Amino acid sequence: MKAIVIDRPCEAADLVVRELPDLQPAPGMLTIDVAYVGVGYVDVLLRRGEFGSLIPMPVVPGLEVSGYVKAIGDGVKDFYIGQPVAAMTLMEMGGYASVAQVRPELTVPLDQLGGELDLASAAAAIVNLTTAYMTIKNVARMRAGENVLVHAAAGGLGSFLGQMAKVFGASKVIGTVGSIEKTKLAASLSYDELLLRSDFIEPINKMLGPRKVDIVLDPVGGDMRILSQELLRPMGQIIMLGNASGTEDVPQSSNDIWLSNKSIKGFNIGAYSQSAPVEVGKSAKEALSLLAKGQIRAEIFGVFPLEKASDAHELLEEKNTVGKLLLKVGG
Repeated sequence: MKAIVIDRPCEAADLVVRELPDLQPAPGMLTIDVAYVGVGYVDVLLRRGEFGSLIPMPVVPGLEVSGYVKAIGDGVKDFYIGQPVAAMTLMEMGGYASVAQVRPELTVPLDQLGGELDLASAAAAIVNLTTAYMTIKNVARMRAGENVLVHAAAGGLGSFLGQMAKVFGASKVIGTVGSIEKTKLAASLSYDELLLRSDFIEPINKMLGPRKVDIVLDPVGGDMRILSQELLRPMGQIIMLGNASGTEDVPQSSNDIWLSNKSIKGFNIGAYSQSAPVEVGKSAKEALSLLAKGQIRAEIFGVFPLEKASDAHELLEEKNTVGKLLLKVGG
């Protein structure tokens, strides 16, 4: 099998394909012939070594794959050889490879969704779409008619958060983006308005008035969490979904949160999948069903061969993509 292995913190240009022994499924696991693997900013952070000892190297990156079941480990039921599937590799990773080992609980059969879903869209969607689905439904517990603010609204996760909020009945869904060009994408991503992250507080205050924002969804981190609190109504909530800004953690005053009647929550699907894999897998199937039935769309910005993973990483580092990048591995 072929794979990209990261031995040490490195530059994008250092990502090269190696030949490795074929994987055999451990008991309770599946292997799949990988067709596509999603590329996310978390892969860039991993390559740079920004997770430190949390993720020891060497490691094969890649949190999400699609392809066909290759082999079935002892004790695994309800799958068959050659079945089209999408899977979240999350904490185990291993997606940048021609063969990946996956947990059946986190693997979704694509022929059981009640609609057609191609392998590219499945790989582009499974982690971010499931994150968006669980964030809106289970973490924020959004109610119809609420106003939602999404940071990094045109990114891999943000492109689904806006759509998912609308599916669950949000009144206004406003997003922030990093460039003026991306503000033109509002309608295609189900946003009522897209604003620059450098200037969003005053426009939102004018737009919503005293009603303010009910829910802030923040994959960016840093100052966004402090600034966003100005826009929250009492009993409003911020859901922390990442730290794409790469900045230091911002201290929060628990007394300020208490006195303002606001709440701050966090959701990390990788960590949660370790304690509740069946729940996460069930949510993944429900989320992908929305995609298969056309209620949600996947935005794919570009597809690169595995050998050109460096190009995908460089494009992500420029922070000028919309939606998801993919690596094509097999057919």
